[in-house]
Amino acid sequence: MTRLAVLADVHANLPALEAVIEEIRQQRVDGIIAAGDYLTSGPHPVEVVRLLRGLGAHMIRGNAEGYFLAFDRGDAPDPWYTSHQWAALRWSYRQLDDETLAFVGRLPDQRVLELDGAAPIRVVHGSPRSPSERLFPEDDQIARSWFREAGLLPVDHHPPRLKETLATVVEPALACGHTHIPWVEEHGHQLVFNPGSVSLAFNGDARAHYALLTWNGDRWSVDHRAVEYDVGRVRKAFHKSGFLAEGGPFARAALLNVESARNALGYLYWHIDGLAADAGLGEWDSVPDALWDRAIAGFSWDSYSGNTQS
Repeated sequence: MTRLAVLADVHANLPALEAVIEEIRQQRVDGIIAAGDYLTSGPHPVEVVRLLRGLGAHMIRGNAEGYFLAFDRGDAPDPWYTSHQWAALRWSYRQLDDETLAFVGRLPDQRVLELDGAAPIRVVHGSPRSPSERLFPEDDQIARSWFREAGLLPVDHHPPRLKETLATVVEPALACGHTHIPWVEEHGHQLVFNPGSVSLAFNGDARAHYALLTWNGDRWSVDHRAVEYDVGRVRKAFHKSGFLAEGGPFARAALLNVESARNALGYLYWHIDGLAADAGLGEWDSVPDALWDRAIAGFSWDSYSGNTQS
């Protein structure tokens, strides 16, 4: 029997990752798969990468790692380097050393893991097509309800069918991340699953999520796990590190997400979408500082539980 721990979307939350690793050690796994997004939205970007590297995890790059690499090359949009909106990214970038950036730059966007005696597993962050594309379950109605609650699956939205994506994958197992909601489905001979998020869960459960993937001799099976950890320690790190103060509203929304397991970051940006549309900006990557500040002042922060002022 082969057993692997699969995790995704650590988002620079070291206490959550340490709690997951402690439980993983008790499970006596044969390896760890890490499906991207290590550096953003938390106070410990370098530490989480070092911990996973030290454990020999099979790592890939998430869409967030692409932001830092573009920023480092100097080919990110100009507002990323100066605007209020991107202050959190700049803070996180300043924490990174050259060696960590070089390591992240060498990571693949996806990989196929083949272990002796077990069927291969394809690991992606978003989808096989793009680290930023979301995959949605077709039959898991509980998971789909959380997608709708998180604002990721509007009632009138019809994403590509999961079976269409699986038709492009030859491996019998596909692991993905990016959406921060755990789910698993089988379609024909293929298993596809999301372990959920180690940090920034969107499913109302503020624990750290991961999955155990077990090869039983003829098929893979998934057991979703959720681990309690010291959220107060994370809150203190947001303050002590300077991330909350320097990262501004983005960091504040990230901490609210940690505490509430609700998509505060997403709703903040959709709120800005409305103001940007009213201002005639259309599709936007960055908004003027004046609009950003007005959006922040008008956002319904009290809609989310947690206290970022303590």
